[in-house]
Amino acid sequence: MGGHLNKQKPGMEFCLPFVFSIGVMLSVDTLALLGNFLGKTGYFGFLLIIISAMIYLGLLSRYNHLFNLFPRHSADFEIVANVMGPMPAFLLFFVKIIAVIFLSTGLLVSSGFVFNEVFLYWFPNFAVAFILLGLLSGIQFLPFKGKFFFQIGFVAISICGLLFLIVAGIIQSDQILTIQPGEIDDTFVETKLNGIFLPLLLFVGFDLGFIGYNKSGGPESLRYHSIFFAVFFMCILFILWGFVSLETMTLQKLASTSIPHMIAARNILGDMGRVIMGIIVISGSLAVVNALFSFISEQGRHISKAILFPKKINGSKILILLIALTIAGLMAGGLAGYEKLETFIRASLIFWMISYTLVSLSSMRCLKSPGNKNHVDILFKKVKSIIFLLILVISILILIGTDDKSIHIARFIGLSFLLSLIPGVMFALKYNNIK
Repeated sequence: MGGHLNKQKPGMEFCLPFVFSIGVMLSVDTLALLGNFLGKTGYFGFLLIIISAMIYLGLLSRYNHLFNLFPRHSADFEIVANVMGPMPAFLLFFVKIIAVIFLSTGLLVSSGFVFNEVFLYWFPNFAVAFILLGLLSGIQFLPFKGKFFFQIGFVAISICGLLFLIVAGIIQSDQILTIQPGEIDDTFVETKLNGIFLPLLLFVGFDLGFIGYNKSGGPESLRYHSIFFAVFFMCILFILWGFVSLETMTLQKLASTSIPHMIAARNILGDMGRVIMGIIVISGSLAVVNALFSFISEQGRHISKAILFPKKINGSKILILLIALTIAGLMAGGLAGYEKLETFIRASLIFWMISYTLVSLSSMRCLKSPGNKNHVDILFKKVKSIIFLLILVISILILIGTDDKSIHIARFIGLSFLLSLIPGVMFALKYNNIK
């Protein structure tokens, strides 16, 4: 990412990766997934959330290892291109484009429905979705600092709203407790593999924080610690909101409803809670889409400048316009009301997890540094890396295989791989020519 990201004051240097890292984690899909997951696992789910957070912190260490080995690179796809080759690197970039398209479509439509149902029932929900898409597309034409401050605002509103509801729920917990301990204990034995691995999807997208990664920083970099803190913070926030949700709703209701967050908010503060959650959903959706757009814009700038477009053409802006038009076309074409949209979103998140395996493989291939002659140390790190990689691969396979829509998810991921081949080959040829 350019030098404009490396001239921030220490406070900004810490805040920038934080607000982009937690972008996807604040989405309404994440809140719904969290509620459904806890409806299947009860309080035992908190332990699984903590384990999932630890796995992602381990993945973060892989990113940090690679950025320390390649200090001149500021994007993960550049490092993967050097270590694994241009095809895997392009796939890493392509995964984010897929996520941008389907996550953004789903979240913008959800925001439109929430605005229509909570605030102005007479205002067309699709009009809201298109207005928000236009707003977020326009933000991408601002200087990076403008995108950054918008992101701070979106994230701050979402977090403050959730914390307000959490505090209110905890204060009232002794009055609105509806779940008996025996009922919670009985659910432990009913936990399925799919339920156990679901919390891994809660932290997908933490790598958006590398939009502002410090190229000159080492293990003690403020920005590395910022992303670490983002994962830790969201783990605590998920547990707190999960506790309040369990205290306000039955397990059966949590597991079956598509809007557990909205019901929990209404149970806590009535209509006011419903309004606050409506604001959280809309603001969180804006945070997610802005983070995705900004990340793609910054990474696309590197690819387009070097490979795809003449130097006089701003390829990143063209890419954002193409993605925005694609999203608008999908919404106008009826995908918003298509029941498979949620499946596409789930598949996009799992596809994103697959990209993490490429980063882990790259880190594994770089374990033997020129100055490290300690073979025992190298062997230990390789074994640890292999175990970590196996955890990722097994988790992905279980998430796909145990999902109710497993065939659709597998088809989606397979088709995405096929779609990436032609542009990937073109990218590889041009990359090898200029290397």
